[in-house]
Order: sequence, then structure tokens, then C-alpha cells
Amino acid sequence: MEASYWSRFLKQRVGRRRSLAAAGSLAGGSLLLAACGGGESGGEEKQGGSSLLATPADTSKQAKRGGTVKDSVNREPGHFDGQAQGQVQLNFFNSIVYESLVRNKPGHLQPSDFAEVEPQLAESWEFSGDGTQLTFKVRQGVKWQNRPPVSGRAFDAQDVVQSWNRYVGLVSNNRASNANSLNPSAPIVSVTAPDSRTVVVKLKEPTSYILQRYTSMVTGELGSIYPREADGGFDPKKDQIGTGAYMLDKFEPSVELEYVRNPDYWDKNAAYPDAIHVPVVPEYATGLSQFKSGSIYSYGVLAQDQLVTKRDVPRINLYAVTPRLTNPLFQMRFGWQPIDGKKSPFLDIRIRQALSMSLERDSYIDAAYNVSKFEAEGIPVKTYYDTSMSHNSWTLDPRDKKTFGDNARYYEYNPNEAKKLFEAAKSAYGGDLPPVPAFSVDIFGAAYAQNTEVMNNFARALGFNYVGQTINYNRDYLPHYVTKRGQFSGVLYGIGATTSADVTDFYVWKYYSKSGETSGALGNGGPDGSLGDGSGDPQVDSLIENARHELDAKKRQQIIADLQRHLAKEQYAVSPPGVADSFSMAWPILANFRVWQNDSRTVSFTIPGLMTYWLDESKPPAA
Repeated sequence: MEASYWSRFLKQRVGRRRSLAAAGSLAGGSLLLAACGGGESGGEEKQGGSSLLATPADTSKQAKRGGTVKDSVNREPGHFDGQAQGQVQLNFFNSIVYESLVRNKPGHLQPSDFAEVEPQLAESWEFSGDGTQLTFKVRQGVKWQNRPPVSGRAFDAQDVVQSWNRYVGLVSNNRASNANSLNPSAPIVSVTAPDSRTVVVKLKEPTSYILQRYTSMVTGELGSIYPREADGGFDPKKDQIGTGAYMLDKFEPSVELEYVRNPDYWDKNAAYPDAIHVPVVPEYATGLSQFKSGSIYSYGVLAQDQLVTKRDVPRINLYAVTPRLTNPLFQMRFGWQPIDGKKSPFLDIRIRQALSMSLERDSYIDAAYNVSKFEAEGIPVKTYYDTSMSHNSWTLDPRDKKTFGDNARYYEYNPNEAKKLFEAAKSAYGGDLPPVPAFSVDIFGAAYAQNTEVMNNFARALGFNYVGQTINYNRDYLPHYVTKRGQFSGVLYGIGATTSADVTDFYVWKYYSKSGETSGALGNGGPDGSLGDGSGDPQVDSLIENARHELDAKKRQQIIADLQRHLAKEQYAVSPPGVADSFSMAWPILANFRVWQNDSRTVSFTIPGLMTYWLDESKPPAA
């Protein structure tokens, strides 16, 4: 193979003008190249022995109410209905107005493993002995926001039932992954309210991840609880009325959104700022400039700009962030439909394996995450390979062959073997392969676009003619590609939120052949060559079913390990090389920043822990 693309890239950095990188995740996070977060540098203990880093400090006991958070988005929501089809640009605004029955237990000064939940609109819950019934007791003293026609009335169990019925009645969301009436493999058979305080959820079978599904405030998913007046007195596409900490106060399309604190919010130990001001800033360079000036408190500064930004404005904080992901960012998903009248080349396992073995993982991670530059500043950076999922505490490291097993070889950079596999597959195909449409999406920003093109170049170096094409998120990506389970021609760089942050649920969402129509599942075919016919890979389906029924976390983790080993050989989707520790940037005014991590109450890329932050106006940029 010729000199690597990344070797050249390391010498020729991309141009300086980029758009804000933003993505949905997830399981739990943003596109890591658009780092999120920040904190205070003055007077704090430094991380990793470097004077450039600061350690998050828990200042909860000193928290004061008041002030306005200054955030930004690169695109406003198309509408405000968070129960409808997912919109990454709506996730944050949905999660500060509406709430879920339970929330993910955040990690204190460390990432959460998404293994436990805490009360929110439900005060308590319990499973039946056979695991097929989940009973919630809803919180007393909660009021809906005081806006007509809901007008501050009490929240009760019937709201939960009606919210479920509305969710199931909408055709443009992930309902088929949850409602058994629409999909016989979906877990929820019914939701009823025997009295005003009790919600009974009947399940088809024991489901290990069901509580994490109820935490998800990602749009189009299960968690958001809407009032029973939705569609019967106010239009959720045009307005928002929830039980949450903030209320929509102003929306000027393409200009700004403003939210004010809900004075009747039930949780008196959360949501300290009085208001949130969110201008629409589509250009990355403009947003970065506003961040440096202090008119934005936190921003998704790209990895290659972070050290420069820190030197330009030393008062801005830089914090290390350990990734906790399940969904691999910009994963190469294959279309099983013919290309130019000939069968899809990706039906051949050798092609998929060759693509994986052609990735220069270490060089890629170093360039994408600026690893060498951070290490040269005395900042240690750990790197992590993606498998069929991205890095979290359950991800096996293919570099540890003793633990991973023989299939780890498909994650090794082996250009000679990759070329042999590719040429053998091409010969069996009957000659030259057709040009391959390689679809990327217009909304995910410059980091995503930059890295999908790098993946295209890896494929081109192997011998493919990948033809990059940009598609519209709402018009093309959602209805025609990401939800079609491989029923398209070419490759798609998919990204987006999984049904929940639970690891097992990720595999249900992406690889289980019996998931709902909007699941985006990839493993709908198998070793017998039946890819694309919906029959599934029997071994994948069996392992996923075992994991979803297994309530013991340690046993379930072993099942997921076996699943990773199997999918390493099959490569039904080729994950990007991997991730690394990344870094967050924010002004010191955001006190308590990154103290409570992976709090599902605020789905945000730049200010993800808003419910526990407070504004210390004795610190920059206010000071």
C-alpha cells in the first residue's frame, strides 16, 4: 500500500474554518472531536502534573441561585416535539423542559457506567418476581409548568399513560423498538394506571435494560413524559410545557432561544441558573471567537484548536474527559442492495474484513485527537480501539489478544493481508468493483465530515472508488438511510443516539434482526450469505437475546464479550479506528463543571451537567 493517508494528514492539517461538531449519541455523549465541558483553572489542583489542566471541584455546598447561562447551538430545532422523530438539535431543549420517570445515576468526578438509575418523576419502582412487571410510584408534589392549557396542574400517573399512548401513536419515532403491539420482539406490552400514583408496565419478558430506556431524553425515544393535554390543547411542535426546570421564553428562528427557570420546579437542589440564553451560531470560527471573548461560557472546541485556545486565553479551563460511549462515531454502515445493477460487494465477508484491516488505527487516533501534541505538553492521553462498539467499561481491547482471542487480528493494521482479501473478493465478484456512493450527513459538523472523508481515503487506498456524497439529515438520512437496516446502495456513515445508554440495548438497537423498523440494525444477515434479507445472523441474535434476559450484570458482560469477538470476524459494520481521552473547555464562571458526569437530565454537548452547575460571578468572564 502507498504512503498512508494519515501520514500525509499529520503533515498537512485541515483548514482553520470549521463548523461546530455536534452529534446525538448517544449512549451517552457527543462527537468527541467536539469536546464538551470545562471548569476553573485559577487556584485548583492540576490534573496529570500539567499546568494546563484543572481538576473538577465539588462546590455544591457553596452553590447560589441566579444568573444567565450563555450557551450556543449551530442549528435550531425544526420543531419542539421531542416524542417525534429524533433531532439532535432538539435533544438539549427537550431535556431541560421535559422529564423522565428515572434518570441515569451520574458518576461523581468520574464517568458513569450507565448501570444504575435514580428517582425522578417516579419516587420508587419494583419488579415482579418473574421480571415481567415493573411498577412505578410517581412523585407527589410535582406540577406541570404554569402555561395554558395545562396551567400548573398536578402531575399524576394518568399523564404517564397518556404520554405512552401518544408516543405509540406517532409514526415517526422509535416506537417499534418499545411497543410490543407494533413489534413482537419489543418489550412493553402495556402501560396502565390503576390509581393516580401508580404506573404498571407489563413486559413481554425480563428485559435487563428497560430502566435505562426510561432515562433517555433523546428525542424520539421512550423517556420524555408529556402532559395529557399534548395535541388536545397545545401543539407540542410549536410550544413546550413540561415538568422540567426550565421554560421556553423566546424563540427567534435562526437567531436565538431563551429559557427561564420554572419557579414551581419540584427539585430545589437542582437547576441554579435563572435563565439560559442560546444564540444560533452556525459557523465554528464565529462560535470559537465568541467563546474566547466570554460571550459563550462553554464551546465544542476541536482537539487541534484546544491548546492554541488555552494559550490565547489562559483563563479558560481545560479538563481531561474519559470517553464513555457505545455507538462508534461515523461507523461505516453497509448497504446490501445492488450498486449499478450488480450485487453489493459488501455481501462478501472478505471485503468487510479487508476494510477493517486497512485502517491505521494508531495514526488515526493520534491525528484525530491531537494525542502527540497533548503528550508533548506533559498531558498523558490514553487511547482506545473501537470494536463493534466504542469505548466503555465493557469494551474488549483487541490489542490484548490473550483476552480478545484470534479474531483480534481483524482490528490489526495489516495492509498486505487486506489487499489479498480484497483482490480475492474482487476476482470472485467478476472484475472491477463499481463506484460506491459514500453518504455523509450535513448536520454533524466539520469533525464528522473530516473524519468520514478520512475513512473514504482508507477505502480508496485499498482499491475502492468511494464517491463522497452529502445528504440532508431530515429529508434523506432519517427516512431513507439510517432507519432502513441496510436497504440502500453504497455505504453510510451513521451516527446518532441509541435507544438507551445501556450496552446490551446498544446491540439490540444496532445488530438485532428483530428490532423495530427505526432501529438502524446492521446485522440483518449471516454467514450463509443471507445479508440483507432480514433473517439475521443466528449467533448474533442468540447472544443478544441471552444478554437481554440476563439480569446478572457480570454474566451479561461475558455474553457481550463473546458478541464482540464474533462481530470482529463478521464486520457487519466497520467501526472507525477508535477514540482517546479528550478535553473540555469552559470559563471558570461555570462552577461545579464536570463534577457530576453523564447526567441524563441534560442532553447537551457543551454544557451537559446543567442541573448541577451554578454561576460563580466572582470568576471570569464575569469577574
